[in-house]
Amino acid sequence: MNKYLLANVRFYFAQCVFMNNCHYKAYSRLEKRKKMISKFVLGFSATTILLLILQIIGLENGYDKLINVLAFVGLVLTGASLVFELINKEDLSILMYQHKDTAEKYKSLRDKYMSLIEEVMSNSTDEKELRRKKDELQEKYSSIGLYSPSTDYSDYEKAQEKLGLKGNSDEEFTWSNEEINKFLPQELRLEE
Repeated sequence: MNKYLLANVRFYFAQCVFMNNCHYKAYSRLEKRKKMISKFVLGFSATTILLLILQIIGLENGYDKLINVLAFVGLVLTGASLVFELINKEDLSILMYQHKDTAEKYKSLRDKYMSLIEEVMSNSTDEKELRRKKDELQEKYSSIGLYSPSTDYSDYEKAQEKLGLKGNSDEEFTWSNEEINKFLPQELRLEE
């Protein structure tokens, strides 16, 4: 068994586990933001409709001053609603889909890396063939990263926390054997 090849494959396996979690955290963050925006829009709309109803009641009862105040407040709310919509015009659904798709691609690649770890550890395949498979998987890993949407630091931190890595390492994207072993079945773990 080539320990350098195994170390490389285990590193990218861990990267796939982490990136999968990171993109799912980005998806969750955007989902919360989308729900918050929907609540604001619903609040603006409900308040505007309520003001229209109050204006109609004011017209029927001859409350001219109330009608003027309600019309002004309604106009301001409508303007604020339009400005809010312009500021938040991006469609988060597309970005959410891209994060989820990227996470699933990393999950699929993670499983392929796990199979390659098994092959390397079992010495069942020629080393040249193992290196070819590793190179092919690394190319796929790079391709996924190249076309994936950006995550932010909060996604990174939440993924670290979820994977039990928070505080274990000061440096990004370094993996100890102990950390990688957490992600693998008992039979594929390295002895410390």
